[in-house]
Amino acid sequence: MTTRRLILSLTMSIAAVSATVSWAQAGGPLAMLNGQPVRWARSEVRGGPLNSATVDSAGRVLYHVDSGTLGPVSGAQATAFVDRIFGLYTGIPTASIEFVNAGSIMDPLTNQPVDVNGSNVGRFISRASPTFQNPIIFDSDGSITGSGGVLGFFGFSQVDEPSGSLREGFVVLNGRSLTTGVLSTTSFLGVFTHEFGHFAGPLDHAQIDGNIASDGDGAVLPSGFSEAQAYDLYAPFTETLYPFLFLAPAGSQLGGQFPDSGAFVATLDLDTQNALSNLYPTVDYLANNGSVEGRVVIRTQTGDIPISGINVVARRVDQGAYPPPPGTSAFPAAPVLDADGVPQIPPPQAATDSLATISSAVTGLEFGAGTYRIQGLPPGQYLVGIQQINPDATGGSGIGPLGEQFPLPQPEEFFNGPNDSSNTPATFMAVAVAAGQVTTGIDIILMLNPLAPPTPVAEIEPNENKKKAPRIAFPVEVTGNAASTDASTLKMSFGSSGTDKIEDLYRFTVTETRTFYVFLDATSGVGDLDLYLFASSVSKKKTSLDDPNLLGLSLSETSAEVIGVQLAPGTYIVGVSAFAGSQSYRLRIITSA
Repeated sequence: MTTRRLILSLTMSIAAVSATVSWAQAGGPLAMLNGQPVRWARSEVRGGPLNSATVDSAGRVLYHVDSGTLGPVSGAQATAFVDRIFGLYTGIPTASIEFVNAGSIMDPLTNQPVDVNGSNVGRFISRASPTFQNPIIFDSDGSITGSGGVLGFFGFSQVDEPSGSLREGFVVLNGRSLTTGVLSTTSFLGVFTHEFGHFAGPLDHAQIDGNIASDGDGAVLPSGFSEAQAYDLYAPFTETLYPFLFLAPAGSQLGGQFPDSGAFVATLDLDTQNALSNLYPTVDYLANNGSVEGRVVIRTQTGDIPISGINVVARRVDQGAYPPPPGTSAFPAAPVLDADGVPQIPPPQAATDSLATISSAVTGLEFGAGTYRIQGLPPGQYLVGIQQINPDATGGSGIGPLGEQFPLPQPEEFFNGPNDSSNTPATFMAVAVAAGQVTTGIDIILMLNPLAPPTPVAEIEPNENKKKAPRIAFPVEVTGNAASTDASTLKMSFGSSGTDKIEDLYRFTVTETRTFYVFLDATSGVGDLDLYLFASSVSKKKTSLDDPNLLGLSLSETSAEVIGVQLAPGTYIVGVSAFAGSQSYRLRIITSA
């Protein structure tokens, strides 16, 4: 794997308005509420000290722009960039949402245009006192974003929980990177385009061609391609919502003109267009395109286990094979640049159609545990498979609903029939996609070859603290019950968002390094279960998300949780939390032989 560093992370503000909002994160909706994606309100939203609106009576989203500069970029040019990008999202032909510049950000104290900076930013992104402006903030000197390499972030200011609708958001862009020369203006325009995708949907990060172009962790370079050749072919097709910028490697032919991937994400790829269209579809969106639906499951001796948080990708392959043959060029002629230095998207070619006509989805969001649906696919024959998500894609740069990325037994798997999967794109069964149709049953089956069938074990009470945690031997299937009213000693702190009691604890010992998979699912009752994995040295009473003893967690909105992690010899503790309600559960711990 390359040592070329992912240089900058495009992050979002995880300033959740409520503990009931879960961050979906994966090539589609950014957040889920009551099992449905959070969307912009579609009727007028007005209020605050200025009696301003974030959404007008026609359902158009209104944004206000900072009056200051963006580092060396003038306010007028930065505003032109903002309008250009919102024009891209408004112009998606299959999406029915519009974004409109409503003027300058107004200071609620003076009712005058204002330059937002580190000293006054709190007045414009406050949840407690929203100004109803959807502010686009230019952090000219880094006083808001800091010096840690964050190029920008997005946040929610208001969400209406009963309707699951977004009422106000904001974007902050860090102009300091332009002053220091970290990025060109054109590359930073790509950062704008990325961050506004979080605002526009709100959409989350995605991974398809970007991880291959960067030779990121978990990526599989096509046979016959060097790192430089992979950059030259795949970087121009990098998805706009890929969470990292990356440098061109030595030997890249495009690297002299495009030293990083920023310029390529200043246009909207098909995956990004589909992600927005899934939230705000036009009448013709699904009628003119097809969909693929299925599950990702781990097959064991005792049945299939659906796995959420897995990235599924569909590539059209009837125009040209995947991967393209070595020597294929994304730009057969010199790239055409617009007035802002942004290259036009690569021209259509049969050889690169599998890189351009692609879309992705993550399992386990609105379609159920382990289930995915990829929509907006132009008719044709598709290669459908799963990718290992870059393990660095966590937190604000996350892809998928899991706290840590799930380690696949193989870095990629492809559909090869109803009872088989392949770990090479040379062996697969093509999936037919027709306009207006959903092709179902396209399941990806992961074979773990576990040591033995799980041993059934009933919960042993009391098990509410470390000292009383019963010892279990893997592979194991524990049946138990957890309720938010149960006794608990160990608590997880979420800072200002509160705490989570961990009602049931179990202990197991590892004697040799292996990859372990821990699954939790509810069998009856109503509520929300969460799953934690700790080193045995975790505190008896209190832990937090930055505790080094926290080795894995799964906090989805549902009660289907999964952790995959490599463990060295030692003793570990699994925690089951009833975040809400009371449910009977099944806890399974398995590992590969």
